[in-house]
Amino acid sequence: NTFQSHLSDGLVRACSLCLPLSAAYIVAVYHSMKDELRRSAPGSTPVKRRGASQFSQETEGVAGALPGMITFSQDYVANELTQTFFTITQKIQKKVTGSRNSTEPSEMFPFLPGSHLLLNNPALEFIKYVCKVLSLDTNITNQVNKLSRDLLRLVDVGEFSEEAQFRDPCRSYVLPEMICHSCNFCRDLDLCKDSSFSQDGAILPQWLCSNCQAAYDSAAIELALVEALQRKLMAFTLQDLVCLKCRGVKETHMPVYCSCAGDFALTIHTQIFMEQIGIFRNIAQHYSMSYLQETLEWLLQTSALSGP
Repeated sequence: NTFQSHLSDGLVRACSLCLPLSAAYIVAVYHSMKDELRRSAPGSTPVKRRGASQFSQETEGVAGALPGMITFSQDYVANELTQTFFTITQKIQKKVTGSRNSTEPSEMFPFLPGSHLLLNNPALEFIKYVCKVLSLDTNITNQVNKLSRDLLRLVDVGEFSEEAQFRDPCRSYVLPEMICHSCNFCRDLDLCKDSSFSQDGAILPQWLCSNCQAAYDSAAIELALVEALQRKLMAFTLQDLVCLKCRGVKETHMPVYCSCAGDFALTIHTQIFMEQIGIFRNIAQHYSMSYLQETLEWLLQTSALSGP
């Protein structure tokens, strides 16, 4: 799915084991569930259930989950997966040197249309990604929390520090109701996350229809982006000022303060607007959209705004 594809896109090759290891966990749990169902089927020989692990959750797990499967999942993460992740993290640290204090993104991480984070520590990113994927299973919450804490200690990062928190590495920009001229299939197209990939894993300079694999009209997409950019600029320029205290809209031009003595502020914050501009700029650079690039340059040159 989209979440998984961008987990793999945002990591270096050393971290590409994230999805295979997560898949191995899913397969192991699946086989455990099949065994549990077979043992509990009518007419089967009763099998004594294993005792609860010392890492067992206090709750009984999600509705419909088999007790034996929950116990297996918790033991699998606490033992086999933990040891595997420790080994991989140590290998990444030895082979790929990361920097926690660098102010520039590392060349080891690919630059994608939705990229917006300063990534420069492969071992740390590997830890955050695998723990985020495993945390989707609520039956192993305690085990994943302990795994994350121990792995972060291994790379000398505090559990509650800002750099230890997972953030989506890919921003999103959606063009609604894109119609394929080949098969008339209609869908919302995320220009950052719905990238088309070649067989060698490189991103193609175009988007393909998910129904018939025909290429969308890149010129039409670029024109739609320019129009959207102009609308955003118009909305930012003509926006109302609101009072920070009473949230009322400024009605006249002269007053410096609201009648309640509160300060006025922009409805659309400049930082948010510039983040949106950054998405357009990344798309224009990545897909060589010269018209969109020229429009962006004109916008930045003729306004008081500066890049993010």
